[in-house]
Amino acid sequence: MDTTVTSRRNSTKRIVVAALAAALVVALFPTQPAAADDTFANLAVGGGDVHEFGSAAFQGSLADVDLAAPVVAMAAHPDGNGYWLLTKDGGVHSFGDAAHHGDPSDVTLAAPVVDIAPTPSGDGYWLVGSDGGVFAYGDARFHGSAGDIALAAPVKAITPTPDGGGYWLAASDGGVFAYGNAAFHGSAGNIALAAPVVDMLATAGGGGYWLFGGDGGVFAFGDAPFHGSATAHITGGVDLAGAAIATGGGGYYLAASNGAVFAFGTAVYEGGIGASAAEPVADIASTAGGYWLVTTLGSPYRDTPVPANSGSGRRIVYSNSDQRVWLIEADESITATYLISGRRDTPAPGHYEVFSKSRWATAGHDGITMEYMVRFAKGRRLAIGFHSIPTYSDGRPMQSEEQLGTYRSSGCVRQRLDQAQFLYNWAPVGTRVVVLP
Repeated sequence: MDTTVTSRRNSTKRIVVAALAAALVVALFPTQPAAADDTFANLAVGGGDVHEFGSAAFQGSLADVDLAAPVVAMAAHPDGNGYWLLTKDGGVHSFGDAAHHGDPSDVTLAAPVVDIAPTPSGDGYWLVGSDGGVFAYGDARFHGSAGDIALAAPVKAITPTPDGGGYWLAASDGGVFAYGNAAFHGSAGNIALAAPVVDMLATAGGGGYWLFGGDGGVFAFGDAPFHGSATAHITGGVDLAGAAIATGGGGYYLAASNGAVFAFGTAVYEGGIGASAAEPVADIASTAGGYWLVTTLGSPYRDTPVPANSGSGRRIVYSNSDQRVWLIEADESITATYLISGRRDTPAPGHYEVFSKSRWATAGHDGITMEYMVRFAKGRRLAIGFHSIPTYSDGRPMQSEEQLGTYRSSGCVRQRLDQAQFLYNWAPVGTRVVVLP
């Protein structure tokens, strides 16, 4: 999973790219209207870009890498000369002197991975999933997890003790779980939060910690002093993306999804970016005298609710009457939803599972081909699956992207190419598929 990017783009150019991401998407896909179903406008670009500030040196990014899952977190090597980027599927990407020690990207996860924390030496790291499961690599030691607990809310962050002999997990409802030599200093689990908790940091001595809410609110416990919050600034659809500790632990940085950075205590403001909803900031990581921001693939159009009686767990839900699919994680969060073109009443409503996948497939006549075939049901002559809009031998598509959402197929489920690629990477063989009337 190691990825090394040797070419370094000019920082100013990267800022312009991030600020104009939405405009670039329109230019790249002029026939696709700006509709609320444009969940993945361009999967191969957008997200994974790293922006450096102050003394933080650029070590590479995932900006030009075709990712199977979006970036969710970033962690700096303790020496400040490297960093790790974490993707939702558990992939760990290493840059600078941050070495790759392993990851669960080749494992069928029970829940998406949400955070990464390095060991004090930098020779290992912990990953945590939204279900509270903890993965330890390198010199990181496993001290326990919340994976076998019936959580009231998903886990959002992990932060270690100064000596690596323990760690804390923070859930979105403000709950805190302590393991190893990590002492419990309190939680926000009994507080009516204005927004879910999205991150957690420990003090330099480990005698306390902060919880950070999605609205920029800050909760201090133990010997963690309150330095201020960003609730007055994070408004209007903007969320807190992440937090990072200042050198010496005397302050912290808060980064918003729109690229704004707020410095408190001894943290020194070095700048921010103008990030759009198409490529928002995912996280911030700090080093002595500076910090990095990393962007992720935007997801502003995931608000269509999942239909009732659509099952549970990690699955694909296909509503025939709505001509729409949902990709749903084990914690019931929606990774994607978009319009498709299938055939009325085909296949019959019920529970299926992915049994076969092919990068390319053919219809067996007229030179018709399709990409990213994911088969989940048996048809009269051929298997029924999810795939891209088919093309004739001369390259002409059998329908336009604007016609998605209407019945156009003779049996299979047609998707826009980038969405078909995303589903193909997201759904291994065995993935459940729920077909609704």
